[in-house]
Amino acid sequence: MPNIEAVDRNAATSRSVVELRVRAAATQLSIIRAVAAAIAGQEDFDLDSIADVRLAIDEACSHLILRAVDGASLVCRFQPSETDLNVSISAPTSPGEAPSQRSFGWHVLNALTDSIELTRDVDPDDPTGEITVLTFTKNKQGSDA
Repeated sequence: MPNIEAVDRNAATSRSVVELRVRAAATQLSIIRAVAAAIAGQEDFDLDSIADVRLAIDEACSHLILRAVDGASLVCRFQPSETDLNVSISAPTSPGEAPSQRSFGWHVLNALTDSIELTRDVDPDDPTGEITVLTFTKNKQGSDA
């Protein structure tokens, strides 16, 4: 069962960080897409931008799910601001060759988002593994905000 938590990061702005933890499995993608779309809608993104967020989430999560170790959790953090939505998705992955940033999926992510970054660090819980983090930002282009 997914674990969703909203953390009040700044009471003055009333914006919260929403963190969603799910099993790193394709069956969880619909839940992640729904949460991402709900947050973007609540933040007054226009319909095209909400669709972009949903597609970017789908592509980014799929990218990590394919590389996640067995039994891993996918952690998605959504941080809205006045002008954009920052999304960070992470999962424990096996060490090895870096995911290609020349793939079709990476080109799709570049087209749907305003910035994207992929990082890999040693997994503190498993020194032989890695934590891969995919971070992207989507601006409220076309919104009245």
